[in-house]
Amino acid sequence: MSQTRATLSRATAKGLFVGMSFFAAVRQIRRVTRKKYSAEEKVRIVLEGLRGETKIRELCRREGIPTNVYYRWSKEFLEAGKQRLIGDTERQAN
Repeated sequence: MSQTRATLSRATAKGLFVGMSFFAAVRQIRRVTRKKYSAEEKVRIVLEGLRGETKIRELCRREGIPTNVYYRWSKEFLEAGKQRLIGDTERQAN
């Protein structure tokens, strides 16, 4: 059984969908089955996009993420790098 089906089966067994409208149940199923990306996966995807070898739209389609998620990860990645460099500069000044 796939991980998605197992997660959905556990949610159903716990009664998470009882008393919900159809649309509320669909939203809940999407939440339960949403793919979680590790930090390493996010970094790999962002670096691949920054290399510029493929279009961002194609990269996102292949990875199964919306483009706005890619750009959010990219912004977070660059901000974290910026903060790290600022921190390194402050340590060198002391």
